[in-house]
Amino acid sequence: MDNNNAAFNINGGEASFVSDPSLKIDHVHLKVSDLKNSIHFYQSFLGFNVIDMDSKEDTVYLGSQAAPDDDKKISPPILILTQTNNDSKVINQPNDLRKETGLYHFAVLLPERKYLAAFLQHIQKNLDPQFYEGMADHAVSESVYLHDPDNNGIEVYRDRKPSEWKWLEQNKIYMVTEPLDVQGLLSQHGNEKWTGLPLHTSIGHVHLHVSNLTKAKKFYQRSLGLHHTATYPGAYFFAANGYHHHIATNTWIGTNLMPNSANDLQKPGLAHYAIRLPHEENTIKQLRNHLTKNGVVIDQKGMDVNKLETRSFYVYDQDGIKIQFLFG
Repeated sequence: MDNNNAAFNINGGEASFVSDPSLKIDHVHLKVSDLKNSIHFYQSFLGFNVIDMDSKEDTVYLGSQAAPDDDKKISPPILILTQTNNDSKVINQPNDLRKETGLYHFAVLLPERKYLAAFLQHIQKNLDPQFYEGMADHAVSESVYLHDPDNNGIEVYRDRKPSEWKWLEQNKIYMVTEPLDVQGLLSQHGNEKWTGLPLHTSIGHVHLHVSNLTKAKKFYQRSLGLHHTATYPGAYFFAANGYHHHIATNTWIGTNLMPNSANDLQKPGLAHYAIRLPHEENTIKQLRNHLTKNGVVIDQKGMDVNKLETRSFYVYDQDGIKIQFLFG
């Protein structure tokens, strides 16, 4: 496969679209009920750095720490927060009461295991227990789970080396949910101190509540060209270029769900998540043509407050979950 372009594979005589292997989740954009409170949460407990603010749009851009040897280098935003227009505060409303498709969690990927140890010790000392969800070992990764004041789920994790991952038949990856070896983690990295999200932190994946797994698979596999990497009870996982998953979908809160309210600024929750691809004319053209051929409407007039980007467009999945494609 050409590493600079999307491709078409021929399987059984039928052409299937395969997304560009460099595909990455770029950022997540959330609508929050109390912007000041959310900024405090993400700065104090997760160690995000405020990169930019747009008072006109009631929006803040958050990222990791800047490079220590280059104070002029701006870390790109990986999380965007926008204040809702609703005066009533929706704090700690359980996900299972929303009954709407959307975000299950977004996953903050730390570049090394030592940072996960430092983060775990940090939240053990400083995080209000009401925001804590749990910990797990997924074989491919180690994770800590929490949620923000609007009950947006958050996973903070580190990947094991790809050479340690186990691939099964039919090109499926082995993932489990087992207890995290906290003692082993801290015995190896217990002296690390948390000073905020380190350089090269990224959004590793997003996990979504959907209303129908079969329809979700059709969209993410056929329309977006992602590989179906794993199946878990009530959940499918999808990725590009041999990753364990960039996007996961589940029906764990049921299937009788309302469409996502991406553009409703009265409701907290997911506004969109963004996928980044190379700024190559052939890549963009192939993707647009393939999406259109599959009945996916391309929206270039969506709620775009990310003024740090110039070329992008939006689509919506089968449940109205909004996805931004960025190029560059």
